[in-house]
Amino acid sequence: MPAFAAVSVRRAAAVALAASSLVFAAACGSSDGKGDKPAQKDAATSSTAASSGASGASGASGGAKGPVTEAQLKAALLTEKDVPATWKAGPGTDGLTFGKAVKPECQKLIQLMQSEAAPMGAATRQSSNFEYGLQQVFGFDGDKAAGYLKGFDATLTQCATFAVDMEGEKYPVTVKPLPVDQAGDEAHGYELVMDMGPIKMGFHTYVVRKGGALSALCAKGKQAVGIPTAEYQAVTGTVAKKLDQAIQG
Repeated sequence: MPAFAAVSVRRAAAVALAASSLVFAAACGSSDGKGDKPAQKDAATSSTAASSGASGASGASGGAKGPVTEAQLKAALLTEKDVPATWKAGPGTDGLTFGKAVKPECQKLIQLMQSEAAPMGAATRQSSNFEYGLQQVFGFDGDKAAGYLKGFDATLTQCATFAVDMEGEKYPVTVKPLPVDQAGDEAHGYELVMDMGPIKMGFHTYVVRKGGALSALCAKGKQAVGIPTAEYQAVTGTVAKKLDQAIQG
């Protein structure tokens, strides 16, 4: 094998293993009440969903008004009591990125998988990590949350296939909508699979908006030991319920 090819394989494997440990290696302790200030190089994302063939509930200006507080964000976080017993919580790492989409319009679909604080207009962020999922909750001013989700049906269509660039190496990505129940002011879901040569990394991503807050969950998808569909749907339902209660309260 040529030297450059060997390096590429090793890099892909390292990124995949790092991703696995980041998103699914139990890190509930990341929500320490301090919040995360946005970093300029990342943005969290959202997805569009098909619920019985239609997109999730929408509404650019629905939900509670006024700024989202830190207390509301914390109240919207999942705890060990909210997830299956197999979703163990424990220490984890922040700061992993998954490269840059070659199609700029597809970058939003990558961003939700990343653990770094994200600008995207958000004023603050809280997160909660588990063995099978990473949850992030973002608070926005005004209508910026609705603006960030605008046009995601078109984004999913445009980004059914694209590539990400990781330090000069390009890897193919496929995306398809996931059906989700209507929730909040709008809710969206999609499956993203990244082919890194020796390893394929698959993620199920769900995002729900209530007023100026977004709650996003990225969970293990197509893997040797994937989460059952029923488990995923149960957890996303809880994500939506907790966000609704936190913002209304």
